[in-house]
Amino acid sequence: MNDSAPDAAPNDKSGPSDPAGPLRTVPEATAYRATSLHADVVAFIEQLAERCAAERVTTLDVQTMGATPEGRQLPVLVLSADRRFTPEAAHAAADREGRPIVLILCNIHAGEVEGKEAALMLAREMTLGGFTRLATGATLVLVPIYNADGNDRISKDNRVIDLRLMDGQSGPDDGVGTRYTGEGLNLNRDYTKMEAPETRLLAALFGKWNPHVFVDSHTSNGSPHAYALTYDTAHTLLSGPPEPILFTRDRLLPAIEQGLLNRTGLRTWFYGNFRDNDDPTSGWETYPGLPRYGSHYRGLTGRLDILLEAYSYLPFEERVRATYEIFVEILNQVAVRGREIVAVCARAAADTVARGRAPQPDDVIGINYGVPRRKSDGSLVYDYPAYPLWKTEIAAWNTEEMRARKLTDGQLTYWKCDFLARFLPTTSVRRPRAYVFPAERGDVAEFLRAHNVNVTMVGERAGTRRIERYIVLAKEPTHSPDVGYEAREETVLHVRRETLDRELAAHDFLVDMAQPLANVAIYLLEPESDDGMARWGHFDDCEPGDAFPVVRILADALLSPPPRIKVE
Repeated sequence: MNDSAPDAAPNDKSGPSDPAGPLRTVPEATAYRATSLHADVVAFIEQLAERCAAERVTTLDVQTMGATPEGRQLPVLVLSADRRFTPEAAHAAADREGRPIVLILCNIHAGEVEGKEAALMLAREMTLGGFTRLATGATLVLVPIYNADGNDRISKDNRVIDLRLMDGQSGPDDGVGTRYTGEGLNLNRDYTKMEAPETRLLAALFGKWNPHVFVDSHTSNGSPHAYALTYDTAHTLLSGPPEPILFTRDRLLPAIEQGLLNRTGLRTWFYGNFRDNDDPTSGWETYPGLPRYGSHYRGLTGRLDILLEAYSYLPFEERVRATYEIFVEILNQVAVRGREIVAVCARAAADTVARGRAPQPDDVIGINYGVPRRKSDGSLVYDYPAYPLWKTEIAAWNTEEMRARKLTDGQLTYWKCDFLARFLPTTSVRRPRAYVFPAERGDVAEFLRAHNVNVTMVGERAGTRRIERYIVLAKEPTHSPDVGYEAREETVLHVRRETLDRELAAHDFLVDMAQPLANVAIYLLEPESDDGMARWGHFDDCEPGDAFPVVRILADALLSPPPRIKVE
């Protein structure tokens, strides 16, 4: 297989088309002093659609994923060379022709606006400009503005640079929106608890399209380095289907990095921060392995995930360009590997179903990566350590310039250190055959279905079954960092397991593990999960001594109809 990028078409360019034309984004029109309001995004899309209609360009379809709590519609642009504008048509093309579905999400943190602007430019270039060929290699589902309510709270006080704290960003001068939504929630800590209406809309879009590749665009401050942008993917190999994670980490992302460097000269590498900013040899460390973060959540789903983090200390125009160019390169490399990407996702889904249909005693799933400790006041807190994955060299500046916080130029230096991106669970569970919970817990079924998990009824499998259940030994709170404006506490349950016979009723809910999203269900339903339903208060009615209401069934034979039903 050829791992190089496809040859560029004669009219391909390394950057967006001449912004002097009539269709320009707000940054292009203001010399990058300002970013788009929601109304500007909608107006740009409307003008783009009108231009496409006038020029008989049929590769664009404008859809919506719903409205925010403040009533702003969230546009979805579907780009396809042969008008595969529905999930059914797009998946048929993927299965038959190896043309993956790529979903790009922008503006999840509304102060991080590069993706929003680059996405509009990308849509323009894929329809009217120099990159129309990109619509032939994949079906692109583009969400340019996700946190629309936070986006319109623009202020010059948001994301102001503070080099002492290594915080903030360089421009745009007229300000940006807020990190959180209009309701004060952090959407990139909401993937499992699903508290924000926007999160449920995105989950519905994800379930509808079931994309092979998900791209999440951010802007990152933190440690000084010499990359225009950093990227990442899921690292929780012991919790999700491993092949998509490894394929993305070891093959797709390095190819994107090299293709982008060759085509544009932009340096990129895996996301991280120096463990000690004054000691670049201390290690390059990624973020915690919790699925409340989008990348780790999607690692549970068996799809390919790419996190993008534009370097916030570069000028705004350079950040937009870097984001735009990596969007282009992702589509370049996905087109080259289309059949393989579709096959990787299909194998992961089939393997997950097969494992759930006949679970083995050594098939274990990591559900908690936290290391507990007590603060001086006795309260419980958790650390989420990352362990060395590789030896690497990080492009940055010499020590003197870094300590002086010279963040974008200086003497380029490659620092040898560990890449700290390996996570080891502190709690794991054997894969069950199914979970069962009482009919009166319809709220649990609704929540799982919002995560696209298939929930049915016990039905004809009712009867006495051998099950595992948990007994709650203790319950206590722990602090929940950076979930929004309001301080939050999570619920920690300490449990023990016991095995017994139990009568299952036909109207009880059943979550069969022979489904592609089984790993999502396991992480949500286990009481000791660090990001499950118990952690987010769904089972706060459980007290010490109570039986946890969700039970586990361990063997396929136990789900067979009882002998009486077989005879009848």
